[in-house]
Amino acid sequence: MHIGVVEDNIILAKSMEKVLRHHGYTVTHFGDGKVAYGWLKENASTVDLILLDILLPGMDGLEVAQSLRTEKIHTPILMLTSKNTSEDIVAGFDYGADDYLKKPFLFDELLVRIRALLRRPKEQIQNHVQLTPEIQIDMISQKVMRGKDQVHLTTREFALLSYLVHHKNLLLSQQDIYEHVFDFADTEASNTVEVHIKNIRKKLKTKKYEIPLETIRGRGYRLDL
Repeated sequence: MHIGVVEDNIILAKSMEKVLRHHGYTVTHFGDGKVAYGWLKENASTVDLILLDILLPGMDGLEVAQSLRTEKIHTPILMLTSKNTSEDIVAGFDYGADDYLKKPFLFDELLVRIRALLRRPKEQIQNHVQLTPEIQIDMISQKVMRGKDQVHLTTREFALLSYLVHHKNLLLSQQDIYEHVFDFADTEASNTVEVHIKNIRKKLKTKKYEIPLETIRGRGYRLDL
């Protein structure tokens, strides 16, 4: 398996390269976003996964991801970044990322995320997602619509819903959701995830339909689409 690493922190990049090679991956490293995009555009068929920092010289990671998706290149992208607000997370997904890992991270966690992405079927998230027959999500404008009426979700609620959509049909533990959607200050209450899930369900429930979000006791949540 061939992994493209786009990271301008040389120390981190070399450490990742060493770990990845030790686990049998072939690695090509880039320290400049523009150079990485040019190479990946021409050689996408040879790369199985892209580890992509956001803050890069030449061309930032969001631009790289968006440009690759515009070129119909659907190679899985795992964003690696210290930018970890809800807005950053949503932006990363909207620009084409498949997963998001906050810095600093453990290499064991990085390897788990890599294996999970490599197992996933390569498919593109559509700009408009039909959550139920009456609820539609516009991933670009970040609006949730009930027919012609907009349903107001908080920034955090939309970040959580976006994360669930991008990982549809997968079982997500509370820890997965904590790490991807919430800041440390938000996780002090043990029921933070449950509260946000409950609010989303309530806001998106209609007389005929509930959103297809399954709670699996003791294990987590799964959005079945």
